[in-house]
Amino acid sequence: MSHIQIHISSIKEQLLEIISHPYLMKHIEFPVIDEDKLLLLYSALEPIELSNEKKEQYILSTMLVQIALDTHDLVTNAKLDKMKTDNSKNRQLTVLAGDYYSGLHYRLLAYVDDIKMIKTLANSIKQVNEHKIAYYQKDFDGMDNLMDSIGKIESSLVYSVSQFFSDSTFKELTVNFLLLKRLISERKKFSVHKSSFLFDALTIISFSKSQLGKLEPSLDQEKHMLFLIDRYIEHIRKTIDQLATSVPNMNELLKTRIQELLYEVSFTTNTFVEEG
Repeated sequence: MSHIQIHISSIKEQLLEIISHPYLMKHIEFPVIDEDKLLLLYSALEPIELSNEKKEQYILSTMLVQIALDTHDLVTNAKLDKMKTDNSKNRQLTVLAGDYYSGLHYRLLAYVDDIKMIKTLANSIKQVNEHKIAYYQKDFDGMDNLMDSIGKIESSLVYSVSQFFSDSTFKELTVNFLLLKRLISERKKFSVHKSSFLFDALTIISFSKSQLGKLEPSLDQEKHMLFLIDRYIEHIRKTIDQLATSVPNMNELLKTRIQELLYEVSFTTNTFVEEG
């Protein structure tokens, strides 16, 4: 195991310890830690001349905000039938847990006495929430706007930290990496379940009301939407290929993870083409 892997594992252990509240863990789902965002944050801060302690505080704080947003999404994204059967106490605790995790990040940043970073993360939270509202309302003029919103939802926190410390192309790599990861996930979900919130939004953008008269999209409509997503995925893949060569001194762990994600693109699309 490389020193980077050891360091990241140590940060993850600290994060798990911070969020492991015994009472909450009895009643709600344990928060999922996005290890790719953790790796991207570490990689963004790695070349910066800061103490390891400060770097860890910034990473932990940002990840706590991400976990808080993801925890709130557990309530927002719950299906109606599940919401009817869920215990209301559990739903309330999930919301409170998100608030609790969010509050913890303020404590960590107060410890390093960084008001600018608090404002930076606060602006990122505002941006994420604004784009989530548009996403859930399916309020888009076109596919580019839809993808821009998804990209900001996925990457705003990591992007803002990268931008705070550096003007390198790393922040653009972050946006494209996390957007590609999300699109691959949505593509798989649609292939299996023939349903995805992203594809629902894309359907509204792509077809007129008369074409959407049926309850279920036609096979031709499905193929068209898959074609649009695949074309966008390929565009992002090429962009990441270019950006990855422009980031100086990228660590080997991130290089490997990028290659894994790019490999997943060809594997995923080939699988779906064969199924279609």
